Amino acid sequence: MDFQHRAGGKTGGGGVASEAESNVDRRERLRLLALETIDLNKDPYFMRNHLGTYECKLCLTLHNNEGSYLAHTQGKRHQSNLARRAAKDAQDAPAQPALDKPRVDLKRFVKIGRPGYKGT
Repeated sequence: MDFQHRAGGKTGGGGVASEAESNVDRRERLRLLALETIDLNKDPYFMRNHLGTYECKLCLTLHNNEGSYLAHTQGKRHQSNLARRAAKDAQDAPAQPALDKPRVDLKRFVKIGRPGYKGT
């Protein structure tokens, strides 16, 4: 029987990666890429709890590793919560009075009975 043309049949060829192995490899590459581009120290919603797992304070979700958290930040639930938070902040912002109002100088009136000039 000729095993030469079968998938993974050549000696030293290493064979074809299974679907699970390719998924693990893809996830690892994406995690490394995300860790290079995103700084978790600057993320206001990223928190490591006392159990050693990671938590998203916006969505209240728990994650076992940074890769899982980074995948969550790209997901639908986190993005919709971010949009909801931004809309709420925009709605609350105009309710505060503006501090840069121009002040109107009060008119100074001359008191009755006093001359408008100074005598020497």
